[in-house]
Amino acid sequence: MILYRLLRFIFSLYLPAVHRLVVRGGGRLPVAGPVIICANHTSYLDAMLVALCTPRPVRFMVSRNFYDHPLLGFFIRRGGGIPVSRDGIDPGAFKSALRLLKQGEVIGIFPEGRLSRTGLPSTGRPGALLLAALSGAVVVPVTIAGAFFIYPRGALLPRLGEIRVTIHFPVVVDRGRSKDRRYLQELTNKLMARMGKRLRGYYRVRGRRRRGTVKPHNP
Repeated sequence: MILYRLLRFIFSLYLPAVHRLVVRGGGRLPVAGPVIICANHTSYLDAMLVALCTPRPVRFMVSRNFYDHPLLGFFIRRGGGIPVSRDGIDPGAFKSALRLLKQGEVIGIFPEGRLSRTGLPSTGRPGALLLAALSGAVVVPVTIAGAFFIYPRGALLPRLGEIRVTIHFPVVVDRGRSKDRRYLQELTNKLMARMGKRLRGYYRVRGRRRRGTVKPHNP
């Protein structure tokens, strides 16, 4: 995963310098053991933003549309991406992710399965929680705010602007309820709601800044 580390290094310089990236809650990510990072998905930058949350390599579950892309696919494959079929139902990808988690690795998943058109999280799929229940991995929700305005779906190039990433406290999934789809979906909904609450707060502050009613704050 040499290419992954090289890209992570490049973006660790670019994102703070150009987009004033701030990552909060870094100490909440486990330094060892299986971890599933679940983030909202609004921008082409999201994977690298998640990668910068932890020094540990993150293996992302990626749509075949990107995995097979003539240019992006090269970087995704060399970066250790796990291809997922276009319909989102892929037993092979699930087994690969489960095997990696049992080896103590970190998996990155965007539960929505596609880029948001509104900037707010849509309904998430429970696959990440099922993986956690079967592997014993902890789930760490991550909220990415600001990237929607910088490099959203359909944009050719990123615009200027700030990005804020919040790492929430880990969530432990009940391993005895791996077959309880209602439980897994309800827990997924709670994680997405947590991200949505953080995003709405960010959007309110951003709106007031644009109207000049509050001063920018750089923690």
